[in-house]
Amino acid sequence: MAGKRKKYSKTNEIAVFIAKGFIVLILALLPGVLVMLKYDPYLFLGTQPKPYIYIHNERYQIPGMARHDDYNLAVLGTSMVENFSDSYLSEKFNAKALRLPINASYITEQIKVLDIVKKYKDVKTILWAIDYRTIDINYGDIYEKNVKFPDYLYDENPINDWRYIIDHNNFFLALKQYRMRKTGVNPFDYFITDRDTLNTWTWRGTNKSLIVQDYKDIYEGKKSLYDKINNLPLEVTKNTVDKALIEAIKRYPDTEFKLFFPPKSILWYKLLDQRGILEKKLAALTYVVDKASAYPNVEIYNFQNVFELTENLDLYLDVTHFNQTGNYFMADAIADKRYLTDPESFRKDCAELIARVRSDEINRLAEESLK
Repeated sequence: MAGKRKKYSKTNEIAVFIAKGFIVLILALLPGVLVMLKYDPYLFLGTQPKPYIYIHNERYQIPGMARHDDYNLAVLGTSMVENFSDSYLSEKFNAKALRLPINASYITEQIKVLDIVKKYKDVKTILWAIDYRTIDINYGDIYEKNVKFPDYLYDENPINDWRYIIDHNNFFLALKQYRMRKTGVNPFDYFITDRDTLNTWTWRGTNKSLIVQDYKDIYEGKKSLYDKINNLPLEVTKNTVDKALIEAIKRYPDTEFKLFFPPKSILWYKLLDQRGILEKKLAALTYVVDKASAYPNVEIYNFQNVFELTENLDLYLDVTHFNQTGNYFMADAIADKRYLTDPESFRKDCAELIARVRSDEINRLAEESLK
């Protein structure tokens, strides 16, 4: 009997030690938790005081913005939508617009944002940049090349929220935000108070020499074309369109979806044609038009044939990224319902684009760019 009592006492001693350690841990974390609850750096909890302070880190910032900002028109997409202006879109569409871009994202991540938007806000209009690279994936794939997608911020599972609350980096950002609110001094250039400039890259210069060099580097293999696309079989892409994009449209029949294909440069289309991919890319987008245009709540706009943009190489940072001129052009056109497309007109546009890419003039441009 005495041996059993001794064993019980030892077990009890260990349990008390663990309990004390747990209490000490909670007390140690409590100040950080309180700071996080108060200053909530990514707006995830909705407890940050106004005016909001934003951080230029889209994958972490966007879900909180989608939940807690004030808007009734949302813009989804990749870096193709970063240079839109919330205030300009609001004026053009007589709405409260909010850009929710995720750089280099796939349609998978964009739909996660859409679901948050529809759960938390009475949004009736979605502007959505659809690009070949975003649907050129196996269904459900997440883009994670050199980035980490924080799925726990998007999954609406409260059990995961502790990861946000006790994150030491978030605690550090909350302290810096407190200092900024107290002193008025912005400790980081990535703290943003103006939502119109958040996530934009309008400060970066664009000119012909940049895009020509980028084209040459990719053509010569110094950069990989497949950093921008996956080039999967067309049937794989079609399956992703059906299960991701079309299912999302069907899920929200009360929402007006304005899908659009951005105006990437003519040298981008030339590269795709030189690699034998252009027609497959256009076939994938044709499938999007065929399927999505069947729904009464969908409009589709095609800017790939706006040659005044795509051949003005001074507007481009590289073969795909255009400056804000392109974003303002698209905002005006969509608001005025110009460049609307359907299955018949889109096929004509594709034929026109292919002919232009293979024209003598563009062949000469490509040859000169490689000198």
